Amino acid sequence: MRRALASVLALTAAACAPQPVRMPAAEASELLARFAAGSGRADVCTTEGRAVLRGAVRSYGAEMRANGVAWPMIPAFGGDPDSVSAVDASVLIATAAGFVQASDFQGPARAMVSHLQFAQWPEIRGMRTAAGIACDEVVALQQAAARFVVESERFREMAERAQRRGGAALAERLQRQSDRVERAQAQMQTMAAEVQARMQVAG
Repeated sequence: MRRALASVLALTAAACAPQPVRMPAAEASELLARFAAGSGRADVCTTEGRAVLRGAVRSYGAEMRANGVAWPMIPAFGGDPDSVSAVDASVLIATAAGFVQASDFQGPARAMVSHLQFAQWPEIRGMRTAAGIACDEVVALQQAAARFVVESERFREMAERAQRRGGAALAERLQRQSDRVERAQAQMQTMAAEVQARMQVAG
């Protein structure tokens, strides 16, 4: 009985939630760029903002697929150096946190985003719950996590090149990139701690 009631409540909530907003691809591209920068209508703190974000993902993804481009670029699935952009990483983190749904993506990406390793990060797991209480902190954590993804992917790609080519100059660049990864991770963890602290104060 309880399970049936929970199912009914979940379906009712889903029916009442705003549907993804329809928009032209050009508008979607601009919205996603602003989202990656931590501003604009496509935010994660409100149901309306999440509907805008999901609509932007749907529209932009459909346009990219129509042009024969796989989007977003997902770490560990290949690609050119520096191929994971700030927008890619921001959308992936939002997906891992539950703000964007797998059904919002096109083609092979729809299956891939269902298995993002980011979803298991302790910094990411509570973001959706915290968004309504610690909005500013969650937005900052979203950006910090995306930056960590981008820097980590750059390090991975540089390490692969260093393994193939070697050389002192490349080794120095790799060390500098490693330092960037460490700083990005520390910032992400700091912001996650701020989110947790705000949640504890709230309740």
